[in-house]
Amino acid sequence: MNFNFTNPLWLFALMPALAWIIWLAVKSDVQTAAWRRWTSGIIRVLVLLAVLLAIAGLQWMRPIEGMNVFFLLDRSDSIPSAQQDAAKEQVAKFADKKETVDKGGLIVFGTGASIEFSPNVAVSKDKIQAVVSPERSDIGAAIRLGTAGFPETGQKRLVLMSDGNENIGDAMGALVAAKSLGVTLDVIPVGVARANDVSVQKLGLPSNLKKGASFEAKIFVQADHPTPATVRLYRNDQYLGEQKVQLESGKNLLTFPQKLTEQGFYNYDVRVEAKDDVLPQNNRASGFTFVRGEPRLLLVSSETDQDATLVTALRSMKMEVKVIEPKQFPATLAELQEFDSIFLCNINAGDLGRDNQKLIESAVRDFGVGLVCVGGDQSFAAGGYRNTPLETTLPVSMELDSKKVLPSGAVVLVMHGMEFANGNQVARDCAQGVLAALAPQDQLGLIMWDGTERWVIPLSKVGDKKDMASKIAGMNQGDMASFQGVLTQSHDALKKSTSNLKHIIVFSDGDPGPPQDSLLQAIAKDKITISTVLISGHFPPDTMIRIADLGKGRFYHVTDAGQLPQIFLKETAVILKSAIYEEPFKPQVRAASELIRGIGANEYPQLLGYVATTPKPRAETPLWTHQGDPLLAHWQYGLGRAVAWTSDAKPRWAKTWLAWEKYRQFWVQTAQWSLRRTENADFSTDVSLEKGDGIINVEALDQQGNYRNFLNLQAIVVSPKGERVVVPVRQSGPGHYEAKFPTKEPGTYAVNVVEMDGAKVVAQQTAGASINYSPEFSVSEPNYNLLRRLAEAGGGKVLDLKNPADNPFLHDRKKTFQPRDLWEALLQFALILFVFDVGFRRIQIERQDWQRGVAAAKGTVMFWRPKPKVTKSDDSLAALLTRRDAVRAETTKPVEDRPELFQPTMPVTLPLPGTEPKAGEPAKPTTEGTPEKKPEEGSTASRLLDAKKRAQRKK
Repeated sequence: MNFNFTNPLWLFALMPALAWIIWLAVKSDVQTAAWRRWTSGIIRVLVLLAVLLAIAGLQWMRPIEGMNVFFLLDRSDSIPSAQQDAAKEQVAKFADKKETVDKGGLIVFGTGASIEFSPNVAVSKDKIQAVVSPERSDIGAAIRLGTAGFPETGQKRLVLMSDGNENIGDAMGALVAAKSLGVTLDVIPVGVARANDVSVQKLGLPSNLKKGASFEAKIFVQADHPTPATVRLYRNDQYLGEQKVQLESGKNLLTFPQKLTEQGFYNYDVRVEAKDDVLPQNNRASGFTFVRGEPRLLLVSSETDQDATLVTALRSMKMEVKVIEPKQFPATLAELQEFDSIFLCNINAGDLGRDNQKLIESAVRDFGVGLVCVGGDQSFAAGGYRNTPLETTLPVSMELDSKKVLPSGAVVLVMHGMEFANGNQVARDCAQGVLAALAPQDQLGLIMWDGTERWVIPLSKVGDKKDMASKIAGMNQGDMASFQGVLTQSHDALKKSTSNLKHIIVFSDGDPGPPQDSLLQAIAKDKITISTVLISGHFPPDTMIRIADLGKGRFYHVTDAGQLPQIFLKETAVILKSAIYEEPFKPQVRAASELIRGIGANEYPQLLGYVATTPKPRAETPLWTHQGDPLLAHWQYGLGRAVAWTSDAKPRWAKTWLAWEKYRQFWVQTAQWSLRRTENADFSTDVSLEKGDGIINVEALDQQGNYRNFLNLQAIVVSPKGERVVVPVRQSGPGHYEAKFPTKEPGTYAVNVVEMDGAKVVAQQTAGASINYSPEFSVSEPNYNLLRRLAEAGGGKVLDLKNPADNPFLHDRKKTFQPRDLWEALLQFALILFVFDVGFRRIQIERQDWQRGVAAAKGTVMFWRPKPKVTKSDDSLAALLTRRDAVRAETTKPVEDRPELFQPTMPVTLPLPGTEPKAGEPAKPTTEGTPEKKPEEGSTASRLLDAKKRAQRKK
């Protein structure tokens, strides 16, 4: 039998403890028999052994049969699809040869790792369903997941099926941790070597430039062998020219001289074409740079003609103002860096899109860009800003004071099962977005068909939203046959509603039967509007268009499911118009502010409307409405500043303001306050990307060229998906600072390095870098060296598929053991012995006691005495009569025949002379001649006396 200790250090206490017990047994002055003393000592030794073995974690290693194998299948872009399928088939071939008790599992990995199926006796041969991002190879993540997913018993083996091109994570570190848990690793190389590969490694550009400064665009190209190539350069999507070059084997540096005379953001793109190059994905790279100059504004408006007066006022301050529509909004955070402030003029959140809102939030918070949100009937709560990044950035909240009573809205969602990938989940996400945009006093209803037409959420007040959100998450709509039933029920519910604004949104692929025109006309008659959203329709859109037309709503034909959240948010805003107050009022000044400096309290003209909001606690609110709502609010948000103007700046509500003599002054002061405030730092920043990490290098020099040491620098990094991370930039040499940040997905990483003075930002510099393609395409052949090292470090080997003996289920099988803890049994044993030891020392039973006990036990079994035998009544009577006759015969004998009557019972002794008792005194008894009376044998006194004598003899 095999045993093991989980904490063997406790065994070092065994010898001192044994010595102490033996010494105590020898030197003890307790008066007891030697055999009793040594027996007690042996019992104590056994108790000590049991306790120490329990503390040391004694385990019985029970032998276990079976092999557990986890196959780690690389699903990254560098592995061709055909090889991925072949690897899956090879897993099935291995499983066919395994023993009955063996188990097999499969893990697929790329940027992350996922378990396709856990180790099982029956290995699945179905198509792989798990989805992982193929843009990276994280072998370490697969090893960690496989190690955690093994059963507790049996031999554990990982089989890595990869090309070894690890570009994120640490496989060797994960393997070291796995090996300590008894896991071994085998390797099966897969992947292909691409001959004649040419790849663009990097496009190097300075992060910031001055007007008219000359520089070089540096292009780093990797080639497997010498080859001619053509290099083309683009700037802001405009072709600049090309060069014919001869690439040498290895790394090549190419340069394009450049000079920029105008301020702004410049995006460069380079493309390389080489003969016999079979992989075009890695033949291009991009980068960007800024030319700083005068402040620039970006004004976003869906009605540019209506905002012409505002644009003219802003341009009067000699500031460049770029006017665009929402669909022209910059696609990346880097492009927003050329602007110092952003004006949003009556923009609906649905038109802007959530991704663009996240860009705005990051630009303000992380890069110090200003934001001015100008109101209107499509803005703030009426524009669906509730629970969006815009609301987070602005100094006002879309949730209104509970004391303020506003007209409510009601919306019913008609949800139809979608016949496209993940269609029902997209529908659930849209419904959740609608719920998030509604106010607690608004009403929401959701009806669908899943075999029957039923309400998932009956039309009711939104309230705290938790219950409704839970119901939406659990809905699973089906393919309804007709719109008639669901629209009828929606109409009936909305007719009973007391809301002021009522709306229906129909979400469908267009194939249900059309509703009757009479129903649509009745809905419109009850002032209920209907909008329809056709997604991936495989039927003509006529039905959906007609429903929207007769329902006095809008029709959307969507071909990309990504557009749906914005559309539903925009449609939800229809019922949010209840937050609009359209009535004349004069602004009320309640606090001083830089934005209204030089304007008297009685100088403000009348306004005709605004959108109700609530100021946030840290916001400054100098102007208010007659209803006690904020009209002008501003605050500092991160590195930037944000302003909210809840009325508009065009003829609808600000008609009298357009002719106001201080209209220009008001908006110029507002724009100037919002501009990016921090000065550009006097240090240079370079960002490079290497093996899943971004490397930031900062060189800090003052105007005299001296090193600037001990600066408090930090870098704010925003990923292509808008994820934000703040990393400290630490000094690594004189005037030199470094930092690292993770890079997981391709795209542009915007970096803002800021210099802090305490809690204040004193300078900043914007830089960035782009991952132009998946790192999977940056290497042209498998990394056999890493695969061999992993096999050696993991105690396995590189498997040869042509050798049947290299089946991972069969080779190098070892007996494994399952530990079973014995501490509980040992403690129980020690407790029993301890009680026995105490009883043995405290209770002394002598031989006479044992003899009496045995005698008393004779004829008894467990305190039961057998009853005396009962004789028959005739025999008993005869015996009694015989005994009577014998007694009578004895008593009737003559006296001479009874000699016992003549025996004296005691001798007579006469008193000596002089010893007679005096008169009146009783006679003294004498014992002379009388034998001493001894205690009766077997009496209590005799036993006590004997025990006393024995004790004296022992002492």
